[in-house]
Amino acid sequence: MSANTEGVKMSFEEAFAALEEAAEKLRSGKLGLEESIDVYDKSIMYYNLCQRILEEARQKIMMFDPVSGEEKEFK
Repeated sequence: MSANTEGVKMSFEEAFAALEEAAEKLRSGKLGLEESIDVYDKSIMYYNLCQRILEEARQKIMMFDPVSGEEKEFK
């Protein structure tokens, strides 16, 4: 199951905090089945959003190679 993150406008910090909050709710054991499923689905969306933001950031990071004098993609 992949949650669609298109159109979701959150910073990494906001999405990560929401993911942590969802995890705490699920760990509490106080949610009913339907609410647990809803929180789980949202947590997948927050996770995917964090992954997307991190991947976009990784692609933007460049390293300077002192030998060649060129910038190269960070790997």
